[in-house]
Amino acid sequence: MLQTVEGTAPKKRGGLHYAFVICLGGFLTQFIVLSAQRLPAISLESIRQTLGVSYAEVGLITSIYMIFYAGLSFAWGMAADKFGTKRMIVLACGLASAGAISFGILAPMGLIPAIVTWSIAGCGTAGLLMAILPKIVSRWFAPEKRGMGMSLITPGANFSAIILGIVAPIIIASTGWEMAYIIFGGIYALIALFIAITFREGPEEKGLAPYGAPEGTQAAPTPTIEQPKAETASKSTETPIMRVLKMPITWHFGIFYIIYQIGYMAATQFYVASIQSAGFDLAQASLAITWGGILTIITELILGQLSDRMERKSLMAFMVALNAVLSLAYFFYLSNTPEASLLACYFFVATISACTGVITVIMTAAGEYYDDDIRATGTGVVGTINIVGRYLGPWLAGMVIDASGFVGDSFLIVGITMAIAAVIAFAMPRKRAKKTKAVTA
Repeated sequence: MLQTVEGTAPKKRGGLHYAFVICLGGFLTQFIVLSAQRLPAISLESIRQTLGVSYAEVGLITSIYMIFYAGLSFAWGMAADKFGTKRMIVLACGLASAGAISFGILAPMGLIPAIVTWSIAGCGTAGLLMAILPKIVSRWFAPEKRGMGMSLITPGANFSAIILGIVAPIIIASTGWEMAYIIFGGIYALIALFIAITFREGPEEKGLAPYGAPEGTQAAPTPTIEQPKAETASKSTETPIMRVLKMPITWHFGIFYIIYQIGYMAATQFYVASIQSAGFDLAQASLAITWGGILTIITELILGQLSDRMERKSLMAFMVALNAVLSLAYFFYLSNTPEASLLACYFFVATISACTGVITVIMTAAGEYYDDDIRATGTGVVGTINIVGRYLGPWLAGMVIDASGFVGDSFLIVGITMAIAAVIAFAMPRKRAKKTKAVTA
């Protein structure tokens, strides 16, 4: 008879698999991540006028937020491996909620309270992306379904961007920016409560096999890096962080992510400005972001399914290379067209944005390079390393634009860095899935 790895057969249940409830919670966490990043941009001018500070000073609020958001990913990963994913993701949502609410209440008192309270939100959102989600998806979905699982979670970010652009200005206009933060903080608190009630560490807590796993199994097989048998060793007694730091894939993936983030940030910072530089107004230029967000959601859903049917690193390399081609084409179009077409600008910005839907594959692939006991630590370290790219991207693109006086040059930077990142992705080691163990009696 077929038995599970643990020796206890999962219960058979009809209806929707509980993994999709987990995905709904993950989707909502991405709503928190993106709305917390974009809300200050929408309310920036109102905050600056209330505090009576300069643009440089008000910019410190988001700059210091980003340090905590990008810099604490490894800490959340280590904590999730030690204390459990559910506890940490509830705590992360709670901190995001506390930061947003306290910002709405205390930020009007001055720049320092604004920086401190919004930094609390940064500490919370740091645990809601790269650090914990890959581990959650790897537990709840079999390897051949993990891409699909992640693709149901990551669209929450772009959905948030679309909704935020419509709802936030209305709230700010009718109640003030302070109340907007309190309202969004309350929404974050409700999400934390939902996750606290519904999340489980793994399918075994519900008597289920991972979604997509063969019937009769309770633990999804974990893909491993192909390597010579002589190099295969027993698990180290070292701490998780040391094990992760000694793994070549950590630095290979980390370098890829740094280069990718340079291009990603250079693009996102200058989407709107590139269209404005072609002679169109802010309203016309901003519409490209909406179309790009919708197309990115569709792309994420498609890429998640595709990554379950082909090698993830190859799909990553292809999409990043496509981003490079489109970015270079946009650069040459803007450089050589005296009167650019708005529709052409929409096409390039929307398709370049859609290529960033590869984040679904990036997060899934990153998680599969690590064993379950260090998976969150591994992806957390990779997520922290990318802070270099996050800061280099806008700075490098801005420096080139200042030197040339041409905003389209930012997409030359995007094209070059994405091409390099594609080569690095393709050079990543292959993975093979372990065979599901079955015991017959």
